[in-house]
Amino acid sequence: MRLFSTNDCGCTVLCLLALGFGLPLGAQVPLSVDRIAEVEVSDSIQRDWQTAAAERAQESGLASVAETIYRGLLGRADTLSAAQMTSLRLGLAKALIGQGRFAAARSELESIAQAQRDSRQGLYLAISIYGEGRGRIDLEGFRRALGAVSVEALPVEDQAWYSFAEALDAESRGEVDAAQEAFSRAAAKAGSERLRWHFESLALRQEVVSGPTDESMLPELSARLRSLEGESAAFPFVREYAVLLHRLGRINEAVGAIDRELANTSAGYGAQQREQLRLLKALILGADSVTGRAALKELIRTGQSRDAMGIALQLLARAPGQDEDLFEFLKVIISRTEPHPLLGQMYYLRSQLALRLPNDAEMVALAERDARTLLEQFPGLSSITNVYRLLAFAALNREPPQYRAAADFLVQLRDQMEQPGDLIGLNQLIGDCYFLNGDFANAVDFYSVARSRQLSSDAGSALFMRLVTAQVRSGALDAAMQLIDAVDFVGTINEEDRWRAEWNVAQALQMAGLIEPALRRVRLLLDEKTSGLVDTLLDIRLRWLEAYLSLEAGEVEGLSARISRLLARLESLPEGALGEASFRLLLTEIRLLRGNALIRSGEASLGIEELKSLREAFVETAAAQRSYLIEAAYHGEAGAYDAAQETLLALVERYPASRLAAQALYEAALYCERRGADFFPAAIILQNDLAEQYPQDPLYYHARLKQGNLLRSMNDFTGAQIVYENLINQFPAHELRYLAELSRADCLLALAGNEATELVDAIAQLERLLDLPNLSIDFQAEASYKWAFALARAEESAKAKEVLSLSVARLLDPEQTQTLGPSGRYWMARSMLRLGELLEAEQLTEESRKMYREMIHYNLPGRHIAIARLDRLMELD
Repeated sequence: MRLFSTNDCGCTVLCLLALGFGLPLGAQVPLSVDRIAEVEVSDSIQRDWQTAAAERAQESGLASVAETIYRGLLGRADTLSAAQMTSLRLGLAKALIGQGRFAAARSELESIAQAQRDSRQGLYLAISIYGEGRGRIDLEGFRRALGAVSVEALPVEDQAWYSFAEALDAESRGEVDAAQEAFSRAAAKAGSERLRWHFESLALRQEVVSGPTDESMLPELSARLRSLEGESAAFPFVREYAVLLHRLGRINEAVGAIDRELANTSAGYGAQQREQLRLLKALILGADSVTGRAALKELIRTGQSRDAMGIALQLLARAPGQDEDLFEFLKVIISRTEPHPLLGQMYYLRSQLALRLPNDAEMVALAERDARTLLEQFPGLSSITNVYRLLAFAALNREPPQYRAAADFLVQLRDQMEQPGDLIGLNQLIGDCYFLNGDFANAVDFYSVARSRQLSSDAGSALFMRLVTAQVRSGALDAAMQLIDAVDFVGTINEEDRWRAEWNVAQALQMAGLIEPALRRVRLLLDEKTSGLVDTLLDIRLRWLEAYLSLEAGEVEGLSARISRLLARLESLPEGALGEASFRLLLTEIRLLRGNALIRSGEASLGIEELKSLREAFVETAAAQRSYLIEAAYHGEAGAYDAAQETLLALVERYPASRLAAQALYEAALYCERRGADFFPAAIILQNDLAEQYPQDPLYYHARLKQGNLLRSMNDFTGAQIVYENLINQFPAHELRYLAELSRADCLLALAGNEATELVDAIAQLERLLDLPNLSIDFQAEASYKWAFALARAEESAKAKEVLSLSVARLLDPEQTQTLGPSGRYWMARSMLRLGELLEAEQLTEESRKMYREMIHYNLPGRHIAIARLDRLMELD
């Protein structure tokens, strides 16, 4: 039995400790592993939300924002599978393409393992190769990459990109009509103005940076321009002339040629042609340069063509490292009195940026205001459904996160959707919000609705893990096991996810004290010979868990040898096979388990030697810290309380900042107390050390309670009373306040003696105690007895009899009697014996006999006294 778990200080056990009941101090080490599947699911939810945010940013044109998110996710590579890494790399490559950083995109794409490459990788690689080429495109590599793409295998949103790549291919072959047709297909499939503008900006950028660089063409183009001066027919030659100058590196001349044409008021250009020239000028200057961005901003401020301004806005948004500059520019334009034609897009962009820039409450509130403005003033915006996601994401970015508010926004979005795939995804997202909020029952409901529809294998697998974990966390273990068994029977999940789910269930069963069922499920899983189908790390973790549960079940024969074989397997793996952090964690956990197994199997000296070796080799690990608890437990079970105390204090001295330090001090004080009354003062000092060194620890309250109890054991009732009163005043709303109140009443009773006037406070306090809500039945039994005891001392026997009668009548209710614990049965027995005495004193012999018979019937402590009293009453008759 554990003293208590460091993760969940169970109220029942702590109440018993505070009341002074002795508990065995063996097996104090909680099941402690690395990030168990439950935690992994929370991480998976957060990762999915971040990925969705990156995708929304990419769709909005904020490619640099998307890049930042993807790089952040990839920075946690040790938590990602190969498939997840590939998906994030593809997203990052797409974001880099959106910024025109084709070489960086190509590098990311070529780093993807051959086995993980798919049609998306081929498509993005083709576009990257083409964009990287500038004047010398690797057409062979471009066409090879594009040829490997299966259009049917591409997600819908990427099919427009494929048409765009086809247009580039046709253009490179000189097939003008085919290129134009493919560009038109890309624009038609784009699905939004933003994506169409993005394609047009990419095409324009390609025109500027790629193509012939024949300087001999300049004189002919210049002559054409002079001959067409003042005519609209000069427009294509101006473009070609400026582009050629740019390709030759003569930037100032290119910009000068455009400026001359724009300044020529007699030129017959229309507004659209002029704005095309202004766009071209900005691209030649560079959309990420100060002058280029200034040109784009001026076009957005003063332009007339919606398309030209939209392309300019996309170029501004996609320039890397300029998010704050864009945010300030949008703020200025949005605040203008005259509404801008792109005002809706600007609100949407600004709300996205507000959530990604330094994230304080003011920025989150701005994002929410912009999103609500979009809903109210721009209901026809093509991205309006994403606004609900924006609001949900903003709610999640609040401090603390507002998960229920996020779920409400997603429910509103779901109500507008009709496609089954959209409904599945939204129900999952709503379930995620409830999961992160700790409302696992509601999470189960939404996950179940999502899972009830036909899902792809990947989506079904992710949802399966969420659902199982939510069921486990909500206490629906039977439902979780039935789900695992059902999906395993039909084969709809992969082995790795099934193993993770079984890990989760086994953990929950173990925490519920159901060691045998947990061990049985784990062994059945390992006996299926499917370990070759799962990740090595997961396989070793499950085998560690099987060994741990075997130890908990007391099956120690041959266990240390089995653990040694598992350790040898781990150490034989190639360097880096599991990642340094995972390898180190498993190595220390397995060694810790082996030391414990050796101790429990009777080889204590070898076990303790293993624990000490672990501490020296891996000083800063959690396993090293917990090794002190295992060793102390061994000494405690052997009755060597001094050695147990010394071991625990060594932990505190070596790891004063550890989350286990307060626990170690508390247990050291308990062992010190067990050494006998002579050591009570030392135990009090240890409890005081805990309170002073760890005032924020949950054990603070219990340490002070224990101090008071020890002082009472030493007959220092005045000192104990002060301790309890300080606790009551310091923590008026503490869930265990009633214990301090009762203990204070005990002090008052002891100090009052038989002086009726001194008993008034104790009587009043005990009466008030029983008016508190949600008191356990055991506590009610104790408080009632002590209240009656105080009344009897104050010579209020009639009132004492009334209190005892009511208490016994309530506790003898069959439903109540079934719930009495050991302490409740003890105090109920004392109440019945005392009530029997009072009844006898009033010559109510039959009623007293009935009371004693009830004690015997319920087999309460002291039944032999009840039997003796019945015999005595019979003799008197």
